[in-house]
Amino acid sequence: MATRSPRPSSSNKLTVSVPPPPARVLDLSPASDTACAAYEHYLRLPEIRELWNNKEFNRTLFTTHQILESWIYVAQQLIKRIESEIESDDFENASSDCYILEQIWKLLTKIEDLHLLMDPDDFLRLKNQLDIKTTSETEPLCFRSKSLIEITKLSKNLRHKVPYILGVEVDPMGGPVVQEAAIKLYRKKHNAVKIHLLQGLQAIEAAVKRFYYSYKQLLVVMMGSLEAKGNLGFTTSDSRDSLTQIFLEPTYFPSLDGAKTFLGDYWSHERRHRYTG
Repeated sequence: MATRSPRPSSSNKLTVSVPPPPARVLDLSPASDTACAAYEHYLRLPEIRELWNNKEFNRTLFTTHQILESWIYVAQQLIKRIESEIESDDFENASSDCYILEQIWKLLTKIEDLHLLMDPDDFLRLKNQLDIKTTSETEPLCFRSKSLIEITKLSKNLRHKVPYILGVEVDPMGGPVVQEAAIKLYRKKHNAVKIHLLQGLQAIEAAVKRFYYSYKQLLVVMMGSLEAKGNLGFTTSDSRDSLTQIFLEPTYFPSLDGAKTFLGDYWSHERRHRYTG
């Protein structure tokens, strides 16, 4: 009959030495990709730590920016996947991901609106206490985030995928090759997946411009119109601050825009001809 081995005493227990987690290295350089780096640095100071423990508005600001940066990272990875899917002719999944990216831009707009939960006086006082500012006196605060600037550029650069999607090459002489291919695609409807993908790309453009327009209005509410105009010392009716330039710049997809304009004119002409003929 087998005998049960004696239960080890507590003194015989195997102890495993677990090394402490590595200290978090925080890049506080001006080129840091983390928009919250300055906040994290100052929140470690005793006087600011006391402010953190007693003031709810500081938690709101910190949490808002952490959520924002998290979704910006998601957007970066999604854009890379969209580019890869287009290059591998997986237009259906690329189309689905384009609409997801559009929704992320809309979500970023809602996240920024969380600043409205803060008391304006508290926010402006904290802004000065933490010395929150941009690298340029003419830039709005959102441009502190290099990652936000990066996904803006990446979203805009998706326009370079249009000729490949349409199966043509850009005419070096400036001919309307891409526009003609788009007209043919829209008119004959022989590839619905490509149409949905192109629509998704333009939906991303609309969401990007909507984000910056909303951010400009948010700055007016939280800090006043001077901050919304990029901290310019003077403004005129013709002045174009950096935020306004983003949502008022020409379309990212001129060939698609021209194709739709042509089709609109075509159907308008057909309608007039039908009634007059």
